[in-house]
Amino acid sequence: MTDEFLEYGAYVALLVALAIPLSGYMNKVMAGEKTVLSRVLLPLERAVYKVSGVDPNEKMGWKKYLACALAFSAVSFVGLFAILMLQGVLPFNPEGVDGMSWHLAFNTASSFVTNTNWQSYSGESALSYFSQALGLTVQNFVTPAVGLSVLYVLFRGIAGEATNAVGSFWADMTRGVLYILMPICLVTAMFGVFQGVPQNLSEYETVDLVEPISLDADGNVVSSDDPSAVETVEHAVVPLGPQSSQVAIKQLGTNGGGYNGVNSASPLENPTPLSNLIECISLLLIPISLTFSFGRFVADRRQGRAVFAAMFVLLLAGIIAVGAFEQMGTPQFASGGDVYMGTVDQSGGNMEGKESRFGVTDSSIWAAFTTAASNGSVNSMHDSYTPIGGMVPIVLMGLGEVVGGGVGCGLYSMLGFVLLTVFIAGLMVGRTPEYLGKKIGPLEMRMAVILCITTPVVTLLGASVMCLDPATVNSLTNSDAHGFSEVLYAATSAGGNNGSAFAGLNANTPLINTVLGIEMLANRFIPIAATCVLAGSLLARPKVATSSGTLSTCNPMFVFLTVLVVLLVGALSLFPALALGPIAEQFQMIL
Repeated sequence: MTDEFLEYGAYVALLVALAIPLSGYMNKVMAGEKTVLSRVLLPLERAVYKVSGVDPNEKMGWKKYLACALAFSAVSFVGLFAILMLQGVLPFNPEGVDGMSWHLAFNTASSFVTNTNWQSYSGESALSYFSQALGLTVQNFVTPAVGLSVLYVLFRGIAGEATNAVGSFWADMTRGVLYILMPICLVTAMFGVFQGVPQNLSEYETVDLVEPISLDADGNVVSSDDPSAVETVEHAVVPLGPQSSQVAIKQLGTNGGGYNGVNSASPLENPTPLSNLIECISLLLIPISLTFSFGRFVADRRQGRAVFAAMFVLLLAGIIAVGAFEQMGTPQFASGGDVYMGTVDQSGGNMEGKESRFGVTDSSIWAAFTTAASNGSVNSMHDSYTPIGGMVPIVLMGLGEVVGGGVGCGLYSMLGFVLLTVFIAGLMVGRTPEYLGKKIGPLEMRMAVILCITTPVVTLLGASVMCLDPATVNSLTNSDAHGFSEVLYAATSAGGNNGSAFAGLNANTPLINTVLGIEMLANRFIPIAATCVLAGSLLARPKVATSSGTLSTCNPMFVFLTVLVVLLVGALSLFPALALGPIAEQFQMIL
């Protein structure tokens, strides 16, 4: 396992090395200061303001800021819903793809407007180029920008004093797209093309298979000389289109929705080990950078490092757990020597559902990164993981997507846990809770609790509704505990605005599409509203001087308490459901 740990360490070290300089750049961008790209992008930024009639210097209160964010998201939802329903008559549709059903269009619009990117369809067969490029890709840029903007409102609320102005939503979002998301995505998209990811508007190509495949009457692959063979497939269709541009922003913007049905396991989206490295680092790059941005913004970098340390502890535990259980496989794999379980010269362990070019190590770290990051892209099928290996992604999502999380939304949810920790610690020592010089009152605590419990509540309600419908059983490819895990994973993925799937649930039904769509909308906009209220309340409070009795919020003890609170609130909320799914399956496997 030494090589595996070295590779895990290299991924994390590279991630942090890139995140630290990016953190300072993002603070300059969101403050409207000059950057290395200002000479190129400032005229474009000004043109956007002029065309849209926006005053970038407007000082909005939190209520107007929230209203603008909600109105923009509502218009985005309606526009994307219309594109998906009408794509059959819209241009750039060389494959003649029909419009979506109302419930699938509702689910997909909810998914991409909430930065979830859950997909109840295969993109290469269900969407036109118009829907992919002008529908989904546009939302992939603007939805992380909304989350980033709301996070900086909270930053201003914590760092500011005795004012009501939180900034301009339109200026924040414009700067996030122009200066942060677009430049980095341009570089990564070009790199993707260099590695072999398609980027064109060509029709799909038909190619000859190197080895023809024989099928029986039920569509199962059989030997060519098998008497049951009724059909031989000699050709395959290769989906083309604007893939590299969507892959770049799906990773960097914690979106995750794949152009192809098998997502980043596809050699078209993720063709090489080098592309796998860059895409995997992109999953957590901005969320981790924002923790250091927070420390810089409040003029105390120790605070950012403390938040990062709490996230790092949880992420490291997840990576090690997934990697270890996938390497050990199952007793059934390990018995008899029929399955290679070693690590010498080739990847061993549980290789079911994994690409041989990535193996257990790269698949495990991607599974941990993507569910920690609220990204949802996959380079292996989580449905084929061992029970505990598959449980870890559920837990990372069920914590509230606070281990990095989505762009902006991950950190403001984590700061909710930080405030809850401050409150609990204050009760323990008998002091009024304070955080960075701001008194934490009843209103702030109510908003912090909303940030902490929204994901578990939404997840459990969604899973309950789906389980109460007898038709859900017909959507499962497995029964018993594993079948329940498929439902729980889907509910947690939607409830956590993650978007990854266990791949064993046929989610394209009216009920499941509707329930998951409502989950996504609730977990996106309830925390956004709570964050804006929290920011406005903190901004109006004067700062108080620190004293010898002020609780330190940047030492190892506070980091430990924060991790403990996250686990108590997040993990224990889902424990009964986990006991019915992956934990029960683990005991069934070993007993």
